[in-house]
Amino acid sequence: MNTLLFKDTLITPSKVICIGRNYVEHIHELNNEIPSSMVVFNKPNSAITDTLHFITPDTRFEGEICFLMMR
Repeated sequence: MNTLLFKDTLITPSKVICIGRNYVEHIHELNNEIPSSMVVFNKPNSAITDTLHFITPDTRFEGEICFLMMR
């Protein structure tokens, strides 16, 4: 499991909760339909990284804004 450092503490999130199809320009760019309600999905802990790997010249990387929620 991937860990991250937050305020001098190592934390291991179990998952990443995501909201998708919320950026209209990107929806139009991909010729997708605008959903009637938000799309909620999750990603596994292995999606957390601080490294991008080159795959092919036409690979598209997207940055995400994340909020760490702790109890």
